[in-house]
Amino acid sequence: MIQVGTTNTRNLRPGKPIYRENPYYVSPEDMQKRVEESQAENQAAFRQQLADQATATQADIAKQLQIVQEEKSAVAKMQEEYTASLKAEADAKRQAQEEAELALRTSQANQMRAGQAPNLQIQPASQTPRTGGTQPFKRRRLMIDSASPLSSSLNIGLSNALNI
Repeated sequence: MIQVGTTNTRNLRPGKPIYRENPYYVSPEDMQKRVEESQAENQAAFRQQLADQATATQADIAKQLQIVQEEKSAVAKMQEEYTASLKAEADAKRQAQEEAELALRTSQANQMRAGQAPNLQIQPASQTPRTGGTQPFKRRRLMIDSASPLSSSLNIGLSNALNI
């Protein structure tokens, strides 16, 4: 018990002392209990915090794993598309080569057959001269007079200047 005050507060004479139990005093047993309770609460809060962090970490890992799997599937899809395009390109190249070989064989066969074609010519019935078309007609001589220049009808002197 501690003295917390007196009964007389109006005059200056001392009054009866008032004793009360000390609210700040804690026995060692109570102190030990409070420390243990505080440590237990802290440990429980720490365990809860660790559990929350573990849950959050697991969720984050699951999200990252899903992202990686989606990226792998996207990469696999792109690889399949690239392989398909390479295959289509190779097929187109092979088909073009086959068409070129077929065209070459066809042209070679046509050239060989061209030599085997009969040489048909119509022969005259008798020993008449082989003249035809306009050959019997003689071509008239062109009337070009190169002696008179084109400017002879104009009254122009020897210079190239034109007087009007």
